[in-house]
Amino acid sequence: MPGVLAAKGVVERDKLNDEYTSGKRVFSFDKDIYGDEEVKAALIRLQGYKCCFCEAKIGHIDDGDIEHFRPKAGWVQDEEPINKPGYYWLAYEWDNLFLACTKCNQRNKKNYFPLITPETRAKNHIEDYKNEDPVFIHPANDNPENYIEFNEEIPEPVNNDLRGRVTIKKLGLDRTPLNEDRRREFNKIFDIYDLAKSYPPTPPDLKRRARNKLLKYYAAAQQDETEYASMLRCFFRKNPIDF
Repeated sequence: MPGVLAAKGVVERDKLNDEYTSGKRVFSFDKDIYGDEEVKAALIRLQGYKCCFCEAKIGHIDDGDIEHFRPKAGWVQDEEPINKPGYYWLAYEWDNLFLACTKCNQRNKKNYFPLITPETRAKNHIEDYKNEDPVFIHPANDNPENYIEFNEEIPEPVNNDLRGRVTIKKLGLDRTPLNEDRRREFNKIFDIYDLAKSYPPTPPDLKRRARNKLLKYYAAAQQDETEYASMLRCFFRKNPIDF
């Protein structure tokens, strides 16, 4: 945990908890704490400067947002107006913070945070939020590949899974520009795969070089910091290098 969260964050969390106990329901938050450079640098390092949701590399076009998985100010279950307070007591908690691109965070997720069983929602710091069953796939605690697979570059829910389906829809993981960018990466591997598999018939030397290149892509796909790693791993599960 970054030091600023362990020090200033804990103080602010306790302050918010006391305010709630005193009857306050609308809170202000110190962005200089959860958005501190130390926090952001740690998230960039852990996530490889990828968005925690769409897996796009964002450092060259976007500084990225500090995303609260459980929204701090208020939450929305379905299409109702925002419910307040939000998860105020988790505003400075390391396990609730991620790096996200502005499109996933500000234009799509916003305050939307549905639960499979709404009755389990923790409404304050006294209740245990760990009893909840979020619909959204948690970027760290869940394996997204258990819920979302890819038909080439297009994300699809595994066996029409509810969590996969809602995560794709509400985060816009199938938005056209994102699909187009994934397609760019997919085409590189797809074309080399065909060469390596000798389809159409490929000269032996070219086939060998293509297979060696394909193995490098496979190795890169196993690294979480690789852009669109989930899509690439899905491709190799469906198309093993067994030749």
